[in-house]
Amino acid sequence: MLEENDISPQPMRRTTQLDFAVEALRNAILNGEVGLGERVNEVAFTTKWGISRTTFREALRQMEQAGLLVRIPFRGTFVRDFTEEEIDSLNNLRGALETYAVERIIEQDGCQPEKLEPLYQIVAQMRENNAEADVAWTNGLHIAFHRTLIELAGDQILLKVWNDLSQQFWVAMRVDQLAVFEKGEAASFADSHREVVDAIAGGDVAAFRRVIRQHVSHKSNPDKTERSPL
Repeated sequence: MLEENDISPQPMRRTTQLDFAVEALRNAILNGEVGLGERVNEVAFTTKWGISRTTFREALRQMEQAGLLVRIPFRGTFVRDFTEEEIDSLNNLRGALETYAVERIIEQDGCQPEKLEPLYQIVAQMRENNAEADVAWTNGLHIAFHRTLIELAGDQILLKVWNDLSQQFWVAMRVDQLAVFEKGEAASFADSHREVVDAIAGGDVAAFRRVIRQHVSHKSNPDKTERSPL
């Protein structure tokens, strides 16, 4: 289930203006309100959210540090437009981290179905949700699934590494999620994630490695012309 402390896109909580601005801007990027490569309209967002330009510019700076934005002198700030190669690298790195997480889970006898229930619950929500009708909510489930897998390893260093790159991972997952939907394959979205959980439950790291490699690398076909659901 999506919990209140998840770092996936959530309904915005107004705390300080800066906290609000960072969260709102991040959600706008991850949910596609501002597209990849698109210029961030400072006036539009500060007016919409009722915040100062100083606060908004600090939010821009934080998102730039997180790797989601790029600032071009005399032109403005743009959502980073990741290349195909960068998306592949991010997905393959995430796959390597998740493989290590599964090794830790198996070592700790954490591959029992009851211990994997949080992942099965998220898959159940994916099945209940109309993925194409509510892309933002599906994106949140997608992020929650992969972050929960990392959390189940119980390794704080691993979790920190994942968190440090999490926002770029989110963009990569969203890019591939949308590609799947555009191909009319949204129905397979939950099934592909159920396959990942079942591979963990099998307790075989080599078998999981094969599943996760296909899951993140888009190499279900030798010529790599198709993207598989992530």
